[in-house]
Amino acid sequence: MQVLVTGGAGFIGTHLAERLIENGNVVRILDDLSGGALVGISRLLRTGAAEFIRGDVRDIGRVLEATKGCETVYHLAAQSSVPRSTENPALDLEVNAVGTNNVLMAAKECGAKVVFASSSVVYGIPRRTPTPETEPLVPHSFYGASKAAAEDYCRLYSELFGVPTVILRLFNIYGPGTNKGLIFDLYRKLLRDPRRLEILGTGEQKKDYLYIDDAIEAFMIASERSKFRGDAYNIGLGESYTVLQIAEMIFDALGLEGVEVKPRGGTSWPGDVELTEPDVSKAEIELGWKAKVGIRDGIRRTLEAFEKELGSLPYKRPPELTK
Repeated sequence: MQVLVTGGAGFIGTHLAERLIENGNVVRILDDLSGGALVGISRLLRTGAAEFIRGDVRDIGRVLEATKGCETVYHLAAQSSVPRSTENPALDLEVNAVGTNNVLMAAKECGAKVVFASSSVVYGIPRRTPTPETEPLVPHSFYGASKAAAEDYCRLYSELFGVPTVILRLFNIYGPGTNKGLIFDLYRKLLRDPRRLEILGTGEQKKDYLYIDDAIEAFMIASERSKFRGDAYNIGLGESYTVLQIAEMIFDALGLEGVEVKPRGGTSWPGDVELTEPDVSKAEIELGWKAKVGIRDGIRRTLEAFEKELGSLPYKRPPELTK
């Protein structure tokens, strides 16, 4: 089967494309390389089972070209930075909302199904936790607003035009290959100084973190088992941890002791939601998907990859701090 992955040169997209190829699919990747890199997919291109088209989802002609002949479109291309969305709301709207409409138009034209990668940010500040999919969407950032609008377009294309769509509300995805996010940032800081760690905010920000392999499995299962009526599913671990807890798990995994942790105080950045904890029961009941990788195991696997990609810490147990 031929499939399209928009944003396929990014962190999640690369992992997804690799899994799709392993499952026997021919994968077309559409990416403008604003957040991804060809080096990440070069190995996939060498297999002969992947094709790369450089293009922007705001370009309807390019999207139509990429969608032609594909049975399923995995739409991951997005402007995904909350701070950047505050700096340039218009760009955020164009890429995430207009770009999604272009993908849906192309899917309608070509008779393709759409699996849309949304985000937990559509909820804004949750009124209750764990947060179910029925919770009202009140975004706290422009990024959240553009993703919520894109979700509405997916639902309406299904209802009014019969385009098969399903929406995956991804929580914080981490794992080998990422170049952003909490675990990546903390490891990079520890590389510079494994004795001290400065963190944004108070350290009490509490969020759900999902390992990349579980996220990819959600895409695969949704594409096979969803009814494709514009339904949304929370895709997360179903457990939340504070920044300080994550930092302690990283210290344990690296064998670090006595690290001085210095919270910077205040809020992390405008538009940040400091508490996320999804109710993931709908995905488990309707799709049969549930995360398998626990937080400690996921952090261990990720740090092992970081040590190979970024280098190991100069030392692990500072002698002067472990006496």
